[in-house]
Amino acid sequence: MDVFTKAPGQGNPGAVVLDSGGLTGPVMAGVAARLGLETTFVDGTTLRYYQPSGTAMTLCGHGTLAALAVMGRAGRFKVSTPAGDLPVDVQPELLGLAMPGVSFRDPVAASVAAQALGLDPAEIDGPVQPGGSARPKLLVPVRSTAVLDALRPESRQIEEACATTETTGIYVFTCKARTFGATADARHFPAGAAIYEDPVTGVAAVALAWYLWKHGVAPGCGALKIEQGHAMGRPGRMLVKQEPDGRTWLYGQAVVREQVEV
Repeated sequence: MDVFTKAPGQGNPGAVVLDSGGLTGPVMAGVAARLGLETTFVDGTTLRYYQPSGTAMTLCGHGTLAALAVMGRAGRFKVSTPAGDLPVDVQPELLGLAMPGVSFRDPVAASVAAQALGLDPAEIDGPVQPGGSARPKLLVPVRSTAVLDALRPESRQIEEACATTETTGIYVFTCKARTFGATADARHFPAGAAIYEDPVTGVAAVALAWYLWKHGVAPGCGALKIEQGHAMGRPGRMLVKQEPDGRTWLYGQAVVREQVEV
């Protein structure tokens, strides 16, 4: 599957394994490793997620939307995940997931992010803060898409910074987005995932939306469009929306790229 896009070869790639109720954890980890993709395993409305490293995840935003695209159900219902039972929304051209609550810890020194990213601290454009829902990220604002695109951090430094800040990746972004209508443009460097860079990251986008609301960057705007993946040649777009009941929803599109046997 390619998620947060309708164009095969763009967005975030992932795999979905249907009818996986008889598979054990080690088997699911092995399948994800062989595919080299974050993989969602579907058993009815129960979802489980594994990284290519074989590590289980509590929640995968793009993996959930990928599963919704091929489960054959429509409308609003709930799926069971390691992060809890979560409402989902399957529309003809849009897939949605109600995300767990977002929390933040105190900002950290900009030097932590600058060292991890190989970045001049002067290019950091606001508080560097750990936050998120099921998988917290270190959110790092930078001054422009040029700064964003030029990043080439070392994986070892990303791992060290994430260990220090108790996060699962560094989400670098700028609000000087390159596309009309987008609120922000971002890149995600994960830790412990056997992936250098993730093209389009739903859980991180939700954390970023709350960061922007929290710091008054997007006041009064209940729906934010966040782009990611341009630096990798796999652009995708996510919609993060606050609903009247207080829930935060992540929306996107998905397309089937191919079917394989493992």
